[in-house]
Amino acid sequence: MTPDDVRRLAATAHERWTELELVHRSPHDHVRATLRHGELDAVRLPEGERVRERGAPPSSWDVRPLEPYPTNYLWSAMLDPHELTEGVEITDVRRTELLGRPVVAFSARAVDGYDPVCSCCPLVFSEVSERLEHGDDRVPPPPGVLPTHTDLALDLEAGVVVSSHDRGGLRGGRFTNELLRVVPGAETGNGARTA
Repeated sequence: MTPDDVRRLAATAHERWTELELVHRSPHDHVRATLRHGELDAVRLPEGERVRERGAPPSSWDVRPLEPYPTNYLWSAMLDPHELTEGVEITDVRRTELLGRPVVAFSARAVDGYDPVCSCCPLVFSEVSERLEHGDDRVPPPPGVLPTHTDLALDLEAGVVVSSHDRGGLRGGRFTNELLRVVPGAETGNGARTA
């Protein structure tokens, strides 16, 4: 696969699934969720707190309606990673497997032109996203604080982000999404696939 293949996959993720069941894990969140476009039914683990959302709060991102989320806009971006189609340098592209599913893994670095769903919680956290969030007049942190790149993986069937790990800095985050069930959309054909 090439960087352009990754961009095409990210651009069509919203068409590639109609329903997802997943377990999201990060240092701060552990959530089991069922999603249909525009609807979320989730449980925060291990507390058992139920979260139901319809639609997402307003955003300046106007490519298409955002998916609802139980935490922040990063969820909307991971379910529809369109922000990876422009302003992102994509390298080290390779096919692999994650949690029993085929994925494309790669490194991403934000460059001028990056337009995240939300600059406070972008898929590619960087000096570029921080400038978008805080403006050009903000004094940047010293070298080595912000990540230099983000290692990402997209599920080859659903197109959603299933792994993210910021690299090369003191600040940053990581998460995984274990896809338990995917009901394909128009882009991938018919029938559900269970992990």
